Amino acid sequence: MSRNEVTASYLKALGHPVRLMIARELINGQKCVGEVESTLNIRQANASQHLSILKINGIVDCIRKGNLKCYFLKEPKKIEQLLDILERYQ
Repeated sequence: MSRNEVTASYLKALGHPVRLMIARELINGQKCVGEVESTLNIRQANASQHLSILKINGIVDCIRKGNLKCYFLKEPKKIEQLLDILERYQ
């Protein structure tokens, strides 16, 4: 996969309003699926689906805490800078 394809895939994964909201939440630190669900007021299945897309594209990773899956941004500063650049010119 070329560098452009990787970048496009990364941006495409972030290109959904719910996934952007999840990324914003995770900038503040690790959250378990239930926390994402309640904070964003979405169903657990929906939260899991979006988190899975973010994980497949290398944006988030997760750890298990007992029965819970907790997610975190792999590169929070990168996401924060990207959002800042995109929103600065709106």
